[in-house]
Amino acid sequence: MGLFSLALGITLAILCTVDCSPATTTGTASGSIFSVDLIHRDSVKSPFYDHGMTFSQRLGQALQRSFTKAKCFKSNSSTYQTQILPDQGEFLINISFGNPSHQVLAIADTGSDLSWIKCRPCIQGYKHTDSIFNPKLSSTYKAFGCKSETCETISSVETNCSSTKTCQFTEGYADGSYSTGDVATETIKLGGRALQDFVFGCSFHNDLIFQKASDGIIGLGGGDFSLVSQVGTLVTPKFSYCLIPFPADDHLSKLSSKIIFGDINFGSQAVSTPLVPKLPTTFYYVTLEGITVGDTRLNYSDASNPTDPMHKGNMILDSGTTLTMLPEKLYNKVETAIKENLKNVRTVKDPQKQLSLCYRSKRVKHAPKFTMHFEGADVSLLRYNIFVEVSKHIICLAMTPNSDDAVLGNMAQSNLLVGYDLEKKSVSFKHTDCIMFKV
Repeated sequence: MGLFSLALGITLAILCTVDCSPATTTGTASGSIFSVDLIHRDSVKSPFYDHGMTFSQRLGQALQRSFTKAKCFKSNSSTYQTQILPDQGEFLINISFGNPSHQVLAIADTGSDLSWIKCRPCIQGYKHTDSIFNPKLSSTYKAFGCKSETCETISSVETNCSSTKTCQFTEGYADGSYSTGDVATETIKLGGRALQDFVFGCSFHNDLIFQKASDGIIGLGGGDFSLVSQVGTLVTPKFSYCLIPFPADDHLSKLSSKIIFGDINFGSQAVSTPLVPKLPTTFYYVTLEGITVGDTRLNYSDASNPTDPMHKGNMILDSGTTLTMLPEKLYNKVETAIKENLKNVRTVKDPQKQLSLCYRSKRVKHAPKFTMHFEGADVSLLRYNIFVEVSKHIICLAMTPNSDDAVLGNMAQSNLLVGYDLEKKSVSFKHTDCIMFKV
């Protein structure tokens, strides 16, 4: 699941006459901006954080999530939702629901559209039900009827009709877990702003492996019912994020990345590439033309079969995946080029046996020049973008071969301001110190 696995979603219920009009705003002007913290799941501020694990163990699990999630990105698949696992997101986000407000901490998932949160009454049952949203206590909660236009147009999840004639959603996952409940609207608050008539899922019954650590999933995908799409009625339909590097020490672990909604000034040093419309619409596709390592240009088409030339939209931007995935032939060429540029440095084995190209960190003070050539935009990556410190003394190439489309993971995107213009269908990149970044 993955831009931010960034791989985010929500949903609720009650019989009503709400129509399918977009979410509306309260007291805010179009064109304004606001930001929300993105909490890395391996931060000390995350409920997923395990004090008994070492950094290497946390990193190992993050890498394993990347390998698992890579299997979910299937080109031109309309059934991707059933392939994605429910806890593969790398970031969490705080959002308040209802009136009076009830705060939830949910997984931000660029591999989901419709958001959903846990709701009372819980058929499955929880020990601490007071912390779960109760729609009966909210004056702004409204469920959709079975024949509503919204119920008929939501395609990212399975919908059906309940015994009380409300629109029900079911979100199924590859590991057999699921979440089901009513599709509804609610007033949400995030970044100090209120958004009315937000369409989401109110989950009354679920069986999820991450149920003790998260309140649900917030969908940040490109579909009509994702958070970023619905917030487009509150501000201009643009969003950006600035991701700090993987929390390798106590200092970084206490910091949060930022997601910004609205139009921010990228300045003259930004580069932009088109977003390519493809199915499923959840994912953000760009065209990778090639990669330069040192002085060697490696074209994406060289990694394809002669009868299968480079196609538009061959790379997915995903802040929710840690590693960057490349087609196997291109990956092999990249690895060979890095070895050639570091031919005087001896390779070592990954102690976790997950990544294939590793060096002793003190021997690689500067990475080879590394540039990703997107359509119309060249983005240079630095040492911390292409290498990950898997132990105190060893770094490995933070990339891996993939049999399907390429995926630009969050390590490659760290310390880049990445902006999505959903009107002009483009994405921009600008080198930024995300620790010091201010909106």
